[in-house]
Amino acid sequence: MKQTGLHLIIKLQQLDDDLSLVLSEQKGLPEEITSLDEQVKSLLLQLDAREKRRDDTLAKKTQLRADILAAQEKIKKYKDTQTKARNNKEYDALSKQIEYEEQEIKKSESQIRSIEEAEEQIAQLEKKGKELLAENRYDEVTPDMVPTDILKKRLSEAQAEVKTKREELDSIIKSTQAEVDDLVSKVEKHRALFSGESRVILSKYDHLRKGGISNVVVKFSRSACSGCNTRVPASRHAGIIQGNFYSCESCGRIVVHERLFEEVALVPSE
Repeated sequence: MKQTGLHLIIKLQQLDDDLSLVLSEQKGLPEEITSLDEQVKSLLLQLDAREKRRDDTLAKKTQLRADILAAQEKIKKYKDTQTKARNNKEYDALSKQIEYEEQEIKKSESQIRSIEEAEEQIAQLEKKGKELLAENRYDEVTPDMVPTDILKKRLSEAQAEVKTKREELDSIIKSTQAEVDDLVSKVEKHRALFSGESRVILSKYDHLRKGGISNVVVKFSRSACSGCNTRVPASRHAGIIQGNFYSCESCGRIVVHERLFEEVALVPSE
């Protein structure tokens, strides 16, 4: 039997379906792993941001306290020198230096208080988040409200789950790799058979398949497209019976006479 473009496309769909069936044994693990990887990445970014904020805050407070000590040392030095001032001009100049350093101390102390107030606000926010989580009021918890220890726990759990699912996926891939490779090879060889006008059908098939439609080629059944049950116009019935195809106006599927499926079944497997 001479194979037409429609025969070829039906066989291609069968091969693609066989490949999809084998790959389905992966149980959606690749998508789950990708989602978990994104979750791990997000948690790491949150924890890194918090650690940086903590380190920056600690460094700032340490610097401010060092500035205060340095200013205090200067004041002590200026006061000691002040007792030896030779005239009022020198005394007043030292007084201005002392006053300046005292103002600097007040500024540093004010900044430390602001930092500590911000730290307290963060602590209270996380405390509130912990309470809401304990009450299962998850929709009220913002990212900043999740306590750091819980973020670390979530990260550890997500990393462990990724590891488990990767091992499961690797095991499945290992057990099905030979079958997948064989089917991929058959698909590639079969696609090479398309030429001329049949490539138009192939292009349409690929477009629909990429759009999420698995059963692209369907049977003409009860005067309708068996993919969506939309009736085929009577004017197109004769063409389908003669071996042509009809593009369903509702779902876009390739509608062919069921006889073509039976003919493909009679062709020896590759």
